[in-house]
This record gives sequence, C-alpha cells and structure tokens, in this order.
Amino acid sequence: MGINLIIFLLSIQPIQVYEYKLDNGLKVLIYEDHFAPVVATQVHYRVGSYNEIQGKTGVSHLLEHMSFRGTKKYGPKEYDRIIDEAGGEENAFTSTHQTVYWANLYKDRYEIELMMEADRMQNLLINENEFIPEKGVVMEERRLGENDPYGNLFETLDLMTFIYHPYRNPVIGYMSDIENISRDDVYNWYKKYYNPANAIVVISGDVNREEAIKLVKKYYGKIKGTQVKEIEYSEPPQNGERRFKLFKDVNSPALAINYHTVKINHPDAYALDVINKILSYGKSSRFEKILVQEKGMAVNLEGYHSASEYGGTFFIFGIPQKDISLEKLELEIYTELEKLKKGNITDREIEKAKNQTFAQFVFRQDSPTGIGFTLGHWEIIGGGWQNINIYPEKILSVAKDDIVRVANQYFTEDNRTVGYLLPGR
Repeated sequence: MGINLIIFLLSIQPIQVYEYKLDNGLKVLIYEDHFAPVVATQVHYRVGSYNEIQGKTGVSHLLEHMSFRGTKKYGPKEYDRIIDEAGGEENAFTSTHQTVYWANLYKDRYEIELMMEADRMQNLLINENEFIPEKGVVMEERRLGENDPYGNLFETLDLMTFIYHPYRNPVIGYMSDIENISRDDVYNWYKKYYNPANAIVVISGDVNREEAIKLVKKYYGKIKGTQVKEIEYSEPPQNGERRFKLFKDVNSPALAINYHTVKINHPDAYALDVINKILSYGKSSRFEKILVQEKGMAVNLEGYHSASEYGGTFFIFGIPQKDISLEKLELEIYTELEKLKKGNITDREIEKAKNQTFAQFVFRQDSPTGIGFTLGHWEIIGGGWQNINIYPEKILSVAKDDIVRVANQYFTEDNRTVGYLLPGR
C-alpha cells in the first residue's frame, strides 16, 4: 500500500448522520455541516422508471413535471416564485429508482421548502388543463432525444442488454407511451408512490438537528403513510453475445459495448470501480494513453461502471479516428481488457486508480447538496446510507488478484452487447 493512499484514507472521516423515523414511515436523515450558512433540503421518493410497466413508461418523469403545476394551496409556478424570492435555488429529477425534489436556502429559510414539499406530497391537483400542455413539453423532450443519434445508440444498447429487466426502460419513456398516458394514470401514480412511507427527507448543511426534526414532524407527521412493496426483477444470464447496427444521420460512426455486472453493494462492485479508473479516467488511463494518444485509434474513448440496486453494467463508448474502422477499434478495446485478465497491471496503476476513486467519492460530498444526493442515493439503492462509510475500506481492500478475477468473470464475449452507430443508408 502506498503512503499517499494511507494518508488519503486517514483524511476521510466517517459521515455522521442522524436518522429518525416517524410513525407514518417517513425516514429522515440529517447531516450537520456548519461551514457555510446554507441548508439543502431534499425529498427522495422511491419511484422511477424501474417501477413502470409496459405501456406506461415515462409516468414517473411526467409526474415530476406535473408536481410544479400547482396544488390546492399554491398555483402553477408559485413554488418556483416563492423559492426564488427567498433567495434559493430548486429543481427536481427522475432516475431509475428515485424521484427527487430539492432546494438550497439560507439557513433560516429552509422551513419554506419543508412546508411546500409536504404540501406537494398530499395536495397535487394535476388538473387536466395543466396536464395536456405539460405532457406536450415532455413529448417535445422525447422528440429532441430521438433526434440525438448517440442517445438512440445508448437507448438501443439498453434494450438489447436487458431483455426482461425494467432497466431497459428509458426514464423519459417511449413516445407512444407518453402519448397514451392519461391524467388519471399520473394521478393514480402520485397517490400510490408519493407518501411518507415511500419517501426520505434529507436535510444537510448549517442546521440544528433537534430543530429540524421538530419541523419535519410539524409538516409531515400527520400525513398518512402506506408502504409500497417493490418487485425485485433479475435479468436472466445472457449466455451469448448480442450485436446490432443502428443507422442514423451522423458524420462519425461510433460503438458502444455493455457488459452485465453486479448490484451496487456486491463485493465485486469495488474492483469494477477501480478497473474503471484504470481504463478510463484521466490522461494517463489506458484507453486515453494507449488507444487515443499512442495508437491514434480513437477521437474519444471512455468507460463507465454503473451499479444500481438490482444489477449493473460496465459501459464502453468510442468514436474512432477517421481512417479507423469500428471493427478495428473494437478489437483494440478487447486487447486492453485481455491485458487486465492476464494480470498485466502494475501496483502503481492500482494505487493511482484507488486514489482517483477515493477523490471522486469525496468530491461528490463537498457541498450540502452533494452530500444530500449521496445520502438519498445510497439509502434507496445501496442498502442504506451507512454503506457510504465502508466504501473507502472496500476500495482499499481491492487487490490485483481481485482485478484479474473480476475482469475474467465479467469481460467475456457471452456477457456483452455491442452496438454500431453508422451513417444512414
């Protein structure tokens, strides 16, 4: 173990989080950080594209849009105006397993966000006259996405990678589904998933935890909570390479590769995170140094390990140089993967990759907003926020033998899906 890695590890202090659970099932996580007079307040709902069924994809994202279109108390755009006048910033996002509403406010004003999110949790109107134009906005988002050839490539790759699993669903949904989703579909989705027992309130920043929990109880304590049971899907083993070609109006061809991997808290996830840094993080990574700079094979080449609640993928995307074929670039990528599988890796590379993994892990937590997102993310998809504190130790324990074993287990022909994006014909 290198001295730099030891020093870096010792500098990371366990995250101290105060956890509460109300009688209605609402979980509350409070992180005190008095460095700056700002409080980040977030509500994380356990719902996203994973929960959607065929014919209704995109309903979670559409509901997120409608959540800004008014309640019984606050009319359309009132939420935005109130936060803005209080000097704050706010937004929301939908992902595979989460829908998150957040606001950052001065420390003496975060009660405003707690109050309005509690109102949003129980009093959305979802009026038909607001729903129709907002659905049109989402359809336009989808239309713009369909005009993005790389977005098409990635979406098709997921469809081919996951034949059975809901991870094949795009968060925005398919156009035909968005067109057919009704106001009642969205309202019923809201009534099912937006309740205290299916939500986490995260408060981080310059906050007093006793005061904060009193405010949470004040605004959320009387809302009825109903537990929502989530089905766990498991993608069957692939047992054979899948390939496709996608023809679009592009000047440069591209390739994308997906390997099935593991859940976020699986023991192999940590080695895969380190491998990701070895292959594709910074100018000295193998993809960049060898295939982009030395061999001149690619204009752009990157990898990404994405581990979620019920599975994961190791994704590789590349755009070849003008005189290099996709086939040639693909073979060169496999050559680099084979080097890992054969143990052609130095201790210095491993230490550097661990340092980079640590640094990225820490930088994600360098603000009240960032730590709030991290807490909610791990609480929902990572088996609990406490696993954040064991992540550094798990990365530290990754050895060369783990990298070799994991590379041989997951980077196989039978476990991969390959897509070529080619100029239209």
